[in-house]
Amino acid sequence: MLFEFGWRRSPRLCAMCAAFLLTACASRVPAPAEPEVAQPLPVQAGDEPEDDDRLLRAIQAAHPRTGDPARARELLDALLAADDAPARLQRPFIQSLLEQLAERQRLGNANQRLTQQLERVTQQGRESQQRADELQRKIDALTDIERSLPARAPSRGAVR
Repeated sequence: MLFEFGWRRSPRLCAMCAAFLLTACASRVPAPAEPEVAQPLPVQAGDEPEDDDRLLRAIQAAHPRTGDPARARELLDALLAADDAPARLQRPFIQSLLEQLAERQRLGNANQRLTQQLERVTQQGRESQQRADELQRKIDALTDIERSLPARAPSRGAVR
């Protein structure tokens, strides 16, 4: 009903919408710039940060590249222990952040283990290749020695 009313009765509206759509399609969206790293909020002496500020500080501390996971965990645990109404409303989010930090730590530890295992396997592969090359050189040397030996004459043994 609205579709019929708007387009049939107002061709100007239709033309304006078409022009707007074409302009929107023709314009290019700029490429996103390098993501900015959030700077920690300044703490003034004597100020008791509110729950939102503490949550924001915890999120900043939990940043994967520039954060401090131990500090984030400490802030989130303090927020989780709070018993006021805003803290109770934020509990699911706080618990999710704590789980995310724990998972990130677990994945980091697994990554370190796998990296060490890869280095060991790579070293073992190098050593195996060196042993194989050395054995191939010995086989080649034996083959050369066999070629240089005179051909054996058939043995003249008793004929049966």
